[in-house]
Amino acid sequence: MLPVRERLRPMPKTKPRRFTLEQLKLANDDMAGFCRACGNEQYGCEPDARKYVCESCGAKEVYGAQELLLMGLVE
Repeated sequence: MLPVRERLRPMPKTKPRRFTLEQLKLANDDMAGFCRACGNEQYGCEPDARKYVCESCGAKEVYGAQELLLMGLVE
């Protein structure tokens, strides 16, 4: 886990990543989500997860597969 100082640092504004429909289907079946900041696939996310902390980059940008679909972030 990142130190508190690292977790509280605001993340730079970047263009949200987009995901393929196939990625979202597989993630939904595996209870996984994706980080919009770094693209990391993270397991243990409900399909409607919002703003979970990313295990890879520490950003609060992990969303469940169904939530990403509703947000229109599908290629």
